[in-house]
Amino acid sequence: AVYGFEGQATTIIPGKTLCLRCLYRETMPVSKTAVLGTTPAVIGCIQATEVVKYVVGIGELLTNRLLIYDGLSSRFREVGVKKDPECDECRY
Repeated sequence: AVYGFEGQATTIIPGKTLCLRCLYRETMPVSKTAVLGTTPAVIGCIQATEVVKYVVGIGELLTNRLLIYDGLSSRFREVGVKKDPECDECRY
């Protein structure tokens, strides 16, 4: 997800990790906020790296973690995330 100068990335593996609905209970509203072109580039590179690590089977994936990028401060932070036991999308 990218919004303005902020971006988020995680790795979702069906049946093993939380799903997108666990992470975002409600759909995100469409925004008219401008997105700096470098923000999706940073998040896209992180996502591409996650795919390579998953396919090759190396490194530590961003499973059960949400990486948040703040382009205004040039900082990353990480928060733990987990499956929602009430989720209608992935609990079965």
